[in-house]
Amino acid sequence: MKIAIMQPTFNPWIGYFELIDYVDKFIFLDTVQLSKRSWQTRNKLKIGAKEKLFSIPILKTDSRDLLTITKAKISYEQYDFRDKLYALIKQNYKQAKYFQEVDPFIKDILYFKTDSLSLYNINLITNISKKIGIKTEISTLSKISYSSDKTKGELILDICDFLKCDTYVSALGSKNYLEDLRAKFSEKSIKLLYQNYSHPSYEQLGETFLAYIGVVDLLYNNGFKNALSIIKSGRCYEDR
Repeated sequence: MKIAIMQPTFNPWIGYFELIDYVDKFIFLDTVQLSKRSWQTRNKLKIGAKEKLFSIPILKTDSRDLLTITKAKISYEQYDFRDKLYALIKQNYKQAKYFQEVDPFIKDILYFKTDSLSLYNINLITNISKKIGIKTEISTLSKISYSSDKTKGELILDICDFLKCDTYVSALGSKNYLEDLRAKFSEKSIKLLYQNYSHPSYEQLGETFLAYIGVVDLLYNNGFKNALSIIKSGRCYEDR
């Protein structure tokens, strides 16, 4: 069984969805600390010809350094970020080829009612995954009968061992610390694979193509039926 473990990201890039599609089981890692200015609270939109970072406001707490993703609460004190986000997206994509098809679906998931950052991101990711045809089993670590005080690579190894997987598939960015544990993975008969995604170009509003934009860009420009084949076209994995 191939598994991948990732933190629930806000409006992830298309490589995130390729990773979900590639594995047999995908686990949302929601029990770790929420990092400041992380991809869990913000991501890129293409507005006109430029990238724009959009952030979800989080309630400030006295114990921010101890705040886990699953405990993080969205702030609605100053404004409803969903109004600002949807207005920005609608204004930007109203001329997109698949606007009429995609917009009601996107609006519905953007207006998902919750104060939980984790649930908001997980709802977005799981609904988009189903809509474009990804059939991978998806779970959340906080809902699995598992607990550990380990961190980073040791935590990943512990989860893999607990779930009895034979292959762990990782984002390339985690290679720097996972390689130090390769021998321990081998002792558990767990193979390490790294996603080395080759970002495809696709039909996109504007004269200049921008890669690594949140997935909503792909959907508005190319529709639901075409999305997964485009996402999978960048597939590339390596074991070292």
